[in-house]
Amino acid sequence: MVVSQPRSRSPRSRWYSPGIEVDRRALTRGALYGLAVIAPVSIGVEVLDAVDLLGRGPVVFIPAVAIIGAFFLAGFKAARAAETSPYTHGALASLGSFTAWLTLRMATHLVLGERLLGKEGDTTLTIVATVATVALLSMSGGILGALVAAWNEGRSQ
Repeated sequence: MVVSQPRSRSPRSRWYSPGIEVDRRALTRGALYGLAVIAPVSIGVEVLDAVDLLGRGPVVFIPAVAIIGAFFLAGFKAARAAETSPYTHGALASLGSFTAWLTLRMATHLVLGERLLGKEGDTTLTIVATVATVALLSMSGGILGALVAAWNEGRSQ
């Protein structure tokens, strides 16, 4: 049986809360993996939307599955890099990748002089509901990724 030594982390890379220890490096690693998938998919969606290909049939589901896969990957990578609390790290890393993508998208729209979020005619309630739904989906995908990572490593905390 091989026993691995605990990974040493500097105290500055961890955030402590009563009962939960959050490793910022693991969160950053997971969020960057998720963002590395979300960004190209988002660019592809913009291209497909410009040529009006997304309005035709099931093509719209391909980017959606890729985005959910990015959330899964973010959670998986964060849970693998964290020493404890894989589900917390998975949920927070995937939420971090969504937040980073949303920030980049809003900044791009701001620079181009376009509407920050939503399409023309969308109400504020619709935009808030959409952002909240995708945030919950991101955390769900991250938790599933963390579940697989914890299952592969034999952890269940």
